Amino acid sequence: MRITDYELFEVPPRWLFLKLTTSDGTVGWGEPVVEGRAKTVRTAVEELLD
Repeated sequence: MRITDYELFEVPPRWLFLKLTTSDGTVGWGEPVVEGRAKTVRTAVEELLD
């Protein structure tokens, strides 16, 4: 099973949600968190998943 797609959803003022899809069709949601640093976390997630 591999991650085939991801989406990031930024919700003001400081939340970030992550949706992952895998090669077998499993979809999962998570909340990568560094309090008050949604843009920093977005960059880190994108870098890790690219």
